[in-house]
Amino acid sequence: MWMTAALACMLGSCVQQPVPVSPGIDPAPRTGPLERRTQEPLPARKADVAFIFVGGFAEPVLLQFREVYEQLPPLPCEGTQLRAYYAWESGTGNLLFHSTWKLQRDLRAFLALNPAADVVLVGHSYGGSAIMDALRGVADVPHTGKVLVLTVDPVSRRERSKPRERAPQVDFWVNSYCYPYRNVRDVAAKIGGPWRECPQADMNLHFSALQRDAEGRRYAHVYPRPLLMDAPGGQEKSAFQHLLDACHKLRIGKRAE
Repeated sequence: MWMTAALACMLGSCVQQPVPVSPGIDPAPRTGPLERRTQEPLPARKADVAFIFVGGFAEPVLLQFREVYEQLPPLPCEGTQLRAYYAWESGTGNLLFHSTWKLQRDLRAFLALNPAADVVLVGHSYGGSAIMDALRGVADVPHTGKVLVLTVDPVSRRERSKPRERAPQVDFWVNSYCYPYRNVRDVAAKIGGPWRECPQADMNLHFSALQRDAEGRRYAHVYPRPLLMDAPGGQEKSAFQHLLDACHKLRIGKRAE
């Protein structure tokens, strides 16, 4: 992790204050200074929904998407819901030989216990492409539940994700992206290769860095929360609201026996 942290320090401050954690999250997020920079693996226990977050390149230092994971309330659906948080490279700190093997391993164990459970994945930056990589890696696992994906300004993860293809299990995909970039700290996204509009997504929401969010900041790759929670100009709903609509339409959560 030290290599990732050292490079990420170039993009912003290394000092982060804990934020209030939304109640009802299971397992409860760890909030210590070092613990917030580690993964929160998906537990292998009985549940109806897995709600999984995957952060991007600078997460070990900036913790922007970690705050989203901590602050978003549980999905409004019936049944037992488990939450998890992963790094785009499985927390190895290796930027050259990265892999989503930990997320794949935990998803396999979870689905072995819960083959009918629904899976909702939200990924930012390299975490967006990591989600699709991980799903393709577990496509052979028997599963009858729904799979919903929300990508927040996804970025390529080298050769495996250059096609930017939708994983075969995905029932709904909303993609939120920012273009053009104006924030100097968005250099990592430019180097990696932003996906921008994804033709295979069910919905694409475009934010311009020439516009500002409710806090007066220009929309930027490095600030994922507004790209998730704001409605872009001329539209009524945010990416997260569209995800909630899909959860309702597809009856995510506990179903009648």
